Parts: sequence; C-alpha cells; structure tokens
Amino acid sequence: MTMILNHGVYGFTEAARLTGLKRSRIREWFSLRTPEQNHKPIFAAEYAPVEGNRAISFLDLIDVFVAGQLREQGVSLQTLRKVYQRMRVGLATEHPFSRRELLSDGKKVFMRWADEEGRQFLEEVLSRCRAFPDLLLPFLEKIAYDEVSRLAKRWRIADLVVIDPTICFGKPIVEPVGIPTAILAAAYDANEQDAGIVADWYNIQKRYVMAAVEFEQRLAA
Repeated sequence: MTMILNHGVYGFTEAARLTGLKRSRIREWFSLRTPEQNHKPIFAAEYAPVEGNRAISFLDLIDVFVAGQLREQGVSLQTLRKVYQRMRVGLATEHPFSRRELLSDGKKVFMRWADEEGRQFLEEVLSRCRAFPDLLLPFLEKIAYDEVSRLAKRWRIADLVVIDPTICFGKPIVEPVGIPTAILAAAYDANEQDAGIVADWYNIQKRYVMAAVEFEQRLAA
C-alpha cells in the first residue's frame, strides 16, 4: 500500500469534481464487480479502503482523467481496458496513463518510442502499427512529467491553479502563492465577495484570489 504523504489523496466525489467525470463512473472503474457482472475494475487504487471509505492517489487521479478524455474522444471501454493493460506491461508501470509517452488521435491510442538510433516514432498500442508524430497532437499539455520516472508530477488544471501531490496533499492551489483555492474562495464568500480584503489578509494580489474563486465556481457549476 502506498503511503499518502506526497502522493495526494482524493475521495471519489472530489476526483469527479476535478476531472469533470461522474462519481458513479469513477467508482465503477475502481470497484470490484460481483461474479454475476463478470468484469474486473479497470484501475486498482493505490490506497486500501479505510473502514469502507475509498480514496485514490494523484497518479490514480491522472489515470482517471486521461481515461475520461479518451472516452470522450470516442475510445471504447473495451479498447480502453486493453490499452491500459498492454501499456502496464510494455512500460512496466502501474500507471501507464500517467506516462508522458501517451498520445491519442481521438480513436486510437499511441505510445511514443525511440529506436536504437534515437529516432522518434509512434506505435498504436493494440495493432503495434507505427505512425508519424507530426500527424498527431498530444492532448495532455497541461500535465508536467518527472524527467526520471516519466510519470505525471503536476497538473495545471486551470489558469494559475495546479495540483501537486507534494503540496497540501494534492489539493488545488494557486501556484504563485501556494494557497489552496478552497481556502481563498471560502474567505472571499465570507467577506461579501471582496477580493481586496482577502488579498490584504494573505498579502497577495487580487488576481490570485479571483483565480481561486473562478476555479471553485467552475467546479461547482
């Protein structure tokens, strides 16, 4: 079991709020099925349940976000499951959708590789057919990756707002000041929506307060 510190922690409800997916879909992708349903979950959460409560890590969250994006682009659930399992083996990682090699054109899923001479090419995960990189565009531009592990390390989820599992247990923060968006937005609401007062309290610019407010309002919409 992965330790929570520096890995982020998100309940299914919060994960749904951050990814824009339905909570029921996320729960389904992680939960064990009954024998009658004859299906295994797509993902295995890094954290064991605590008194029946389920939570996922930052890398679990990125896996879910990517899976949701692929489904929205038309990738079938069956293909999604096969791609995820093949990439787990091919990349030797428990979080293949959190790897920087992942690309998609909306129907198929590709991995970026380099041959023995260092030349870049793309390979469609299921058919193993190669493709030209300049024909495809990555849709994960807002995710930063670690240079060593090549796994996702930070998600720029909105303008001035990031999710970093090493800061505030992975809660969304206003990046320039490192303050959780929920705290700034709550202070804004508690003070008759006066961004100036909140900015003075925290000795920050008003635009950072408003970035937090707009982010939280967008999630609540």
